[in-house]
Amino acid sequence: MTDLFTFGNAVQPLGAEGRYGTAGDLKKTQYVMQLLGFPGDPDTLKCLITAAEKGIEIECSVLDISRGAEQSNDYLSISPNGVVPALKEAHYQVAGDLAIISFIEGRGLGNRLPPRNAKVLAEQDYWVDIARTVVGPQVQTILHERVLKGMADETALPDPLAVDAARASLAPALDAIDAKLATGHFIVGDYSFADIHWTAYLHLLVVVGDGDLVDDRGNLRDWYARIKQHKSFSGQNLVAFDLLPSLEDIRACRMKDVVITDF
Repeated sequence: MTDLFTFGNAVQPLGAEGRYGTAGDLKKTQYVMQLLGFPGDPDTLKCLITAAEKGIEIECSVLDISRGAEQSNDYLSISPNGVVPALKEAHYQVAGDLAIISFIEGRGLGNRLPPRNAKVLAEQDYWVDIARTVVGPQVQTILHERVLKGMADETALPDPLAVDAARASLAPALDAIDAKLATGHFIVGDYSFADIHWTAYLHLLVVVGDGDLVDDRGNLRDWYARIKQHKSFSGQNLVAFDLLPSLEDIRACRMKDVVITDF
């Protein structure tokens, strides 16, 4: 059985001299976190965004889900149900976007991303739920048809009817978030998990060629422009959006590590 987490810092044992975290480094994490994910997977992107926002360094390795790598025995030994992505820090492992971003939030720097006010927290979770359950499946369909299908089989062509149906199904949710953004700089009060989830899905829509769904809605378009320039929530000189993949990155199975230089 191959250990898929043996990359980057993990090529050395935890106690190896010179390995990050063994010499009293003044950072909150004891070891650099490692992420197994895919650049065209919105749940992977949420984890990268959260890490950048919370000042957490992450080394990435690609799990090519376009070819079913999440169902390999090696990956199933990490995530028994094939849930992507997966994260490791030292001896701790966890899979799935909600678990990973909660872990990163708890280990990270600066203020809490989840709002402290109960009503605002509930509102955040409502918009996260809309993103995950309504927007997510349609974005996945479009991504599969436009990109992943061709990565698995160069002769495969997108199904225009499936793409059109997914675009139509997105309209009510996009109209609703556009209306919501008429009253605020971010989705609910300050920057929160709601912004992270929506960023991941909308970025993928844009890079695969469906950016008109954002551009045609003025409030959503303006929010997306602000997100592109949003400095790290925890105060680092880093813009999380800069870590997100291009279409070429997705097709080439490339992901950027999260590197923090100012502590």
